[in-house]
Amino acid sequence: MASKKTKTVYGEEVFGQPTVLQAMIDAYYVYVDNLPIEHVQVGKNVYEREVPYTVEGLCAWLRVQKSDVKRLLTDPGANAEAKRIMVNAITFIEARLTEKALLGKLDATVSKIVLAGSLLSGADAEIESANGLTIRISGMTAKDVEEAQR
Repeated sequence: MASKKTKTVYGEEVFGQPTVLQAMIDAYYVYVDNLPIEHVQVGKNVYEREVPYTVEGLCAWLRVQKSDVKRLLTDPGANAEAKRIMVNAITFIEARLTEKALLGKLDATVSKIVLAGSLLSGADAEIESANGLTIRISGMTAKDVEEAQR
């Protein structure tokens, strides 16, 4: 008898298991870090081009939709540890995109467009990072916010 497939609610297989989620995120970073660096010649200049971390790439790696992550972040009943892990991952990815744009390793316009569509915009709880970036996340407790600030 064939097994019956059940549809998961916004990646509950991954989001419901924080240790698995963190391991998969770490594996995504390792995967991207090990991709070959391209050397692109423009006129007489040769530039190195690295594949950046992206939220879209992370979602593809996790086999979830961006909308699934958005629901995780805004669902008050979702796993708080999974939320914290995703907030940290998205914050890290967005910080890296900004850094690459500032260093000229990524087109600033592309970086700005990507960051404008951030999953972390328009939420409830407030997290302020060391660089002054303020993030608001729905459903996080004061303790979650305090931990994320560290």
